[in-house]
Amino acid sequence: MGETVQTVTFLASVLMSLTLVIGCADSAEQRLRLMQNELERVLHTALRDGDVRMQRTSDHLTVVIAERLLFDAGSHEIKPDAIDVLRQMGVLFKTASLKEIRVVGHADKASASDGSNQYFERLALSKARATQTVGVLKGDRVDSQSFIIEWYGDIRPIATNGTKEGRQLNRRVEIVLFGGI
Repeated sequence: MGETVQTVTFLASVLMSLTLVIGCADSAEQRLRLMQNELERVLHTALRDGDVRMQRTSDHLTVVIAERLLFDAGSHEIKPDAIDVLRQMGVLFKTASLKEIRVVGHADKASASDGSNQYFERLALSKARATQTVGVLKGDRVDSQSFIIEWYGDIRPIATNGTKEGRQLNRRVEIVLFGGI
């Protein structure tokens, strides 16, 4: 009889733990869904024009921002119009309960004829762009939001580097939001 009670107690605690985890996961997914709705409102024009794309999974939301919205070609200085957009996004991020925010810089691939330094220049450019983006998202406020800066240069393309259009798609900043538990 004692073993049965222990088994039932153990199973009940496992069930309660699973319920808690599932509830937290649903809550995180719900937060991401709400964040996506707010971002769609703020980024309506950029989404319509194809300068921003969003992809959501159960545990994260990725906002892909094309180079042409944020930067001039070859520059890491954020365009004035883009600063306003990023500040609006930063306000949304500050009010959301997000576990983590990753800002990832990407570049297109240098051709072999460009010389060996091109790889390192593109890597540095992708780092500078991600860093500048985080600076604007954070704004002047000191907050506990967890921003992680990543940069990949040309090693994670989403399109071919063999065409002008493909290279343009590869020059981007991604903001990955994790709802977390």
